[in-house]
Amino acid sequence: MGVNAEPLVGHPAFAAPAETAGRPAMGLAQRLAILTAALALLLVLGATEIALSWSARSRLEDFRDDAMSLANTISVLLTEIAPTGDPDSLAEGLDAEALHRLGPTRHAWVYLSRGPTLALVASSDSELVRPPDDADALALARRTMIVRPMDGQPGWQVATPLGKGVPYGVLDIGVSTRRLEAWNRIERQRAYLAAFIAALMVALSVALLTRKWVGRPLAALGYAMAGAHGGAEGAPPAPEMGPLEFRTLARRYNQLREALAQRERESQSRAALLALQERARGLDRLALLQETAASFAHEIGTPLNTVSGHLQLLRDDLQAARQPAAVDRVRLLLTQVDRVAGIVRAGLDRGHWPQPYVRSSDLQEIAERMLRFLEPSFADAGVRAHLQAASGRPARAVCDPAQVEQILLNLIKNAIEALGPGGRVTVATGTGAGRAYIEVVDDGPGLDPDARANLFRAFTTTKGASGSGLGLAVSRRLARGLGGDLEHMPSEAGTRWRLTLASAEEN
Repeated sequence: MGVNAEPLVGHPAFAAPAETAGRPAMGLAQRLAILTAALALLLVLGATEIALSWSARSRLEDFRDDAMSLANTISVLLTEIAPTGDPDSLAEGLDAEALHRLGPTRHAWVYLSRGPTLALVASSDSELVRPPDDADALALARRTMIVRPMDGQPGWQVATPLGKGVPYGVLDIGVSTRRLEAWNRIERQRAYLAAFIAALMVALSVALLTRKWVGRPLAALGYAMAGAHGGAEGAPPAPEMGPLEFRTLARRYNQLREALAQRERESQSRAALLALQERARGLDRLALLQETAASFAHEIGTPLNTVSGHLQLLRDDLQAARQPAAVDRVRLLLTQVDRVAGIVRAGLDRGHWPQPYVRSSDLQEIAERMLRFLEPSFADAGVRAHLQAASGRPARAVCDPAQVEQILLNLIKNAIEALGPGGRVTVATGTGAGRAYIEVVDDGPGLDPDARANLFRAFTTTKGASGSGLGLAVSRRLARGLGGDLEHMPSEAGTRWRLTLASAEEN
């Protein structure tokens, strides 16, 4: 329950659809409407086409049966009128039948057998003269009715033999189906128009219903999810609307939102509790550190006072013995002991470093004094020290000499520890751009990348158990307290530090 719950709505899977080519993506209702219209149009047109095809085929069969029946009726009547095949009787009989049974779409021809050929002897329309064809010859030869589609135009051709026993001729009936095809074409156009209108109405109905039953619930749910980008705590609830499925989905989303909000609240509470606990542990460590520091300061203070007293007595003795060099060295030691004693007293009184006592100071003198103080350390390590004076005017800065000495002590001590016998430490002073500076440069191996990445971080050291990791951190804090800064400068070899301070020439 203490794990931070990442808002699900912020996940890319819940992102809103992107716009395509500068236009918003087509919604679900529009897509369903178009798909429904296409399917409805295909289905209706397909069903209409099938129905019209079946109807046309059925009507065409009716026309065929009608042509066969008409051919049988007229052939029987002509056989009774002209049993021997008299051409005049056949012509009169055909004319009479043309008035009663034939029309503009039905035509009849009578052919008599003239040896191996057939000759036209009568026609229902004198303008329509047609020679006999193979259907007529086949009907006469087989003595049976021949039915086939007409050549060159829509319709049926029925050829039936005339005469009892041995046929003497052939009756040819032609029934045109042009009107049927025209009617089918008109009906197909009407059916297609009705199908198109029906498909549009179905699509419109589907679009409206989809927008009402699907689009609105989805839009409301999407709006609620979009409001959860900042977290489930302040997200609006999703309205339960639409069909049962969408109401159930909205209800489950609201339950999920409440669960995530509860987790967020628990995570925030746990994080706040952990922060308070960590702060309390930090305060405990700080209090313990201050108590330990005060104890050390108290224990160190008494020996320091004793050492200072003995050094003063030694100074007086050396003055009486007229040994000025020894007296200067003792005075240097007394200065450093007094500085340490001041730090100890400030730690006992206020728990921090003493307030700086700033004044115009010569950085050259401070550097020279620290090099003299560290002469024993240089000698023990086999390291040479060199003081490089500023070119031109002396480098004077507004600073507390005691704190500058503390910074130099840390830098030079680090340089001595990094060098081997024969190494060299150079201390240089100078001014530039309204600032005074002291540089400490050594020709040692330099700093590795890990050490450079953790510069000035407290309790971080590369000296192992022999280092505390406080020297550089304390030195930089002292430098900034004096209005300056301590920086690691790039160099081709070794390590180079620069302490910058406010120049006394500008004040």
